[in-house]
Amino acid sequence: MKILILISILLSTNLFAQQSVEWINSLENPDYPKFNELKAENELAKYAQYDLSDLLKPNSEFLGFIGLDYQRIYVSFKSVTKSKNTPNLYYTTGETTVSNNTCDFEGTITIEQFREFKNMYYGVDSIFLETGIKAQGIAIGTYKFSENPNQKHVGSFQGIMTLWWYLDKNGEIQFYDLNSHSDRYKNNQYIGTWKEYGKSSSKICNWGEYRIPFSDNLDIGAGEFSANPKYHDKGWEEF
Repeated sequence: MKILILISILLSTNLFAQQSVEWINSLENPDYPKFNELKAENELAKYAQYDLSDLLKPNSEFLGFIGLDYQRIYVSFKSVTKSKNTPNLYYTTGETTVSNNTCDFEGTITIEQFREFKNMYYGVDSIFLETGIKAQGIAIGTYKFSENPNQKHVGSFQGIMTLWWYLDKNGEIQFYDLNSHSDRYKNNQYIGTWKEYGKSSSKICNWGEYRIPFSDNLDIGAGEFSANPKYHDKGWEEF
């Protein structure tokens, strides 16, 4: 089952639709297919039993931007809780900060697909070969977060997300960090928009761990994320 079906369930702007299609195409047709090529089957029924709450909480600080001028946005998850009645649904609370404005939000993440990789990756020189890893893959979902309407400059976020995972020798699901040494390493990637309450237009808003989807010339780093000095006045001074 192709990931493109996710597009039909999103209320998206043209800009978001464009980057969503590009992102999904990159998952279906990876640059390095030897270890990232996906099996066609959606194994949602098989993997929905697993609790992704701890994996969805970032292991590191989220890096993110909002708008075409790459204004920095800080996104943090305060809680992620798996629904007791709907196995692929997660309730999320957190906060965002843009410039000096901080807002609380709450919402949901819905896992739509679990896809396994065709080939296993065991690290440089196969250092994880004997660890008993049983499966590796990605979870793809949709999200919608609503900021507190009683605060300033508030709206809602929505889009698609991707989480990389693996099953260890005990059959426990783990955060995928087997290639964390890689220049292109990333996880917990969010691609979407933010729309202010009462307004019709929306802004691109993407974030993720270690890298940001479609950050283009904002990220000029090779081995790790590094902000282009051109955007230091947009909140990226520390980089």
